[in-house]
Amino acid sequence: MWNLDAIGFQVIKEDDKYGEYKFGPLESGFGLTFGTALRRVLLSSIKGVAPVGIYIDGVLHEFSTINGVVEDVEQIILNIKKLIISLEVIESTTLAFDVKGEQELKASDLKHTSEVKIINPDLLIATVSSSKGHLSGEIYIKVGKGYKLEEEVEKEENFAQTVMPIDAFFSPVEKVNFHIEQMRFEESVDYDSLILGILTKGNKTPQECLKEAVQVVIDYTSALRDLMLGKKNDVIPDSVKKMTVTDLKLSKRALNVLKKNEIKTVADFLKYSASDLLKLDKFGQTSLKNVVESLKTLNLKLKE
Repeated sequence: MWNLDAIGFQVIKEDDKYGEYKFGPLESGFGLTFGTALRRVLLSSIKGVAPVGIYIDGVLHEFSTINGVVEDVEQIILNIKKLIISLEVIESTTLAFDVKGEQELKASDLKHTSEVKIINPDLLIATVSSSKGHLSGEIYIKVGKGYKLEEEVEKEENFAQTVMPIDAFFSPVEKVNFHIEQMRFEESVDYDSLILGILTKGNKTPQECLKEAVQVVIDYTSALRDLMLGKKNDVIPDSVKKMTVTDLKLSKRALNVLKKNEIKTVADFLKYSASDLLKLDKFGQTSLKNVVESLKTLNLKLKE
């Protein structure tokens, strides 16, 4: 007899950018239901990193040209939008550049800290064509979700007048497709198998994106369930929920694992049980004890 315990998850193929996964057996019709929901969430609601602004020394607007530089400012901005970056622990940063003389400015030339990883270092940003040419400035990078027009970015970031806001496409997911196949379970073939293909930019793996999408679906359905059951979800003050894990007294090892798994605030913590955390790669009993003790100082505890 079919039940939820019969459902399995299989990795069909996977690399840093593309993953194909099989999920089933599902009751008839649920393949389409889950496939549609997960595809929508994957394309719209996964956190990623994108440039949100640029400052170029001596430039006031995007329709300018720069002496000794082949590309105009508008083309430079279009090139910067192609930057693929991942951030560890931090939520925002700036990437400085300063090139003089005849040379190309590539993504690998951008000055950054160890928390930043540039996925496409060979990306051409600009070309200085004169021995007296000079190009310097900063690119503003931030974690976000979805797509934001430069008008929205400008309102949120409150940049100085010398900084030009950029349309930001945060999503690490480039394409998602799925199809349903019939699947046999015991004596019946009237079951669904969901085959899901995910293509990313490379700053997050396909499986990381899938896990995040599943968690988003869980969060929304859990919130609806709690409201229908009359449970209050405002017992914990918002100021506490929004505290970042860096505000807690955690070891560097624990912090790195938590950040890698998108556990960035106290609110994120409360979605996990002790057993959930122990399933995370490189998260052991010592880290768990560290977390439990830190939450205890806030009169909080992990999910039962």
